[in-house]
Amino acid sequence: MLTRDRVAEVLTQAARDAGDALSFCRRWLGWEPHEGQQRWLVAPRRNTAVLVTGRRWGKSEVSAIQALHFAVTHPRSRQGIVSVTLDQARLSFDVALAICQREPLLGALVEKVKETPFPTLRLKTGSEITVRTAAREGIYLRGHKFHRCIVDEADYLSERLIDEVVRMTLADVGGQLVLISTPRARRGLVYRELQRGLAGDPTVYAQTGPTFENPNVRHDYIRSLRDHMTAAAWQREVEGVYADDDAAVFGWQHIQAAYEASTWALPEPPKKGRRYCQGVDLAKAEDWTVHTVLDATSRPHRLVHWERYQRMPWPAVAARIREVHQRYDCHQTLIDATGVGDAVLDEVRDVAQGFVFTRRSKVDLLTGLQVVLEKRELVFPFIRELVDELQGYAWDDDKLQTDCVMSLALAVWAAGPRTGVEFAPSVWG
Repeated sequence: MLTRDRVAEVLTQAARDAGDALSFCRRWLGWEPHEGQQRWLVAPRRNTAVLVTGRRWGKSEVSAIQALHFAVTHPRSRQGIVSVTLDQARLSFDVALAICQREPLLGALVEKVKETPFPTLRLKTGSEITVRTAAREGIYLRGHKFHRCIVDEADYLSERLIDEVVRMTLADVGGQLVLISTPRARRGLVYRELQRGLAGDPTVYAQTGPTFENPNVRHDYIRSLRDHMTAAAWQREVEGVYADDDAAVFGWQHIQAAYEASTWALPEPPKKGRRYCQGVDLAKAEDWTVHTVLDATSRPHRLVHWERYQRMPWPAVAARIREVHQRYDCHQTLIDATGVGDAVLDEVRDVAQGFVFTRRSKVDLLTGLQVVLEKRELVFPFIRELVDELQGYAWDDDKLQTDCVMSLALAVWAAGPRTGVEFAPSVWG
């Protein structure tokens, strides 16, 4: 009977014999990647690899397959999957774990799966794939050594953190840095590395691709979204290319600074003696109701509670506004009282005030949010829906999803005092 070590040795040799990650994928997994994924799986190994694509391209799948191939063919190797949040970093890891559970050959190589404090998959070859978050200035990465480090949604991480923390995890062995992202900041590190690779730098492999390269998503549905997106958002989210963001309402560097400064998880329980303010943007038709609660006791204001839901009847929404207001003993709760919002306001007038959106009051409200972000007077944990809405927001917002932005802006307005901005003399309903 074969020993466990002999099984691992035989399977490892079989994986090596299979050749590149694409052959491994076909022979071991029986899965055929799409054309863009195939290019990535057979790409030459470089010190840095950059993959920038539209959403739903299949980045998590191809990252998982590549990580498994490396783990099987490089005994005693250690790979890290890193992202701005643990949930984001887990995406590729969970795909890799599901493949191991589904495929008998890979399953035979799994020695141990650990979920806490950080998910880790250990093979009988001695190889490990582990997940880390880049939160708290990369504290959970410091002191670790990797042969490969995959940074998922790398554009959400600051250049300083990648250079000073992530790259140092590869220093002992001269390991490979893999940057995978949907495009965000044109002037960021990922953009520059991508341009280096596309220009022929022999140390960087670079690849791009639109969402439409993936045949497993509904192309007609994706096209139907175009009328609901700005040109820049369509370029980033679907075409997978960097858009000119010079005219953005909220600068990317200010958004990134706001979430990088956070060190707490949501929701943060209320504390005595603190001054809380709530902003609520109400759903209209198919969009979302969003609650944002700020601790406005001092500056910078801190986002301590955030929730988002849809298709809830108005009485239930009113009850939710009241419950959150009372739980945090809010100094002020401010809700959108425009149109249908007036009906909700009638139900909560004892705890909330209404903000009526006019052309002038809306500019004042958003300018207030713009100012506190630029002055570094607002911090919040990374919430992808909020971050993406802030980056994609444009003054002409008729076709945009704006619920998160407006809820945050209402909370900032409620927090006050409002200095440095000329406000409309009356914006209250």
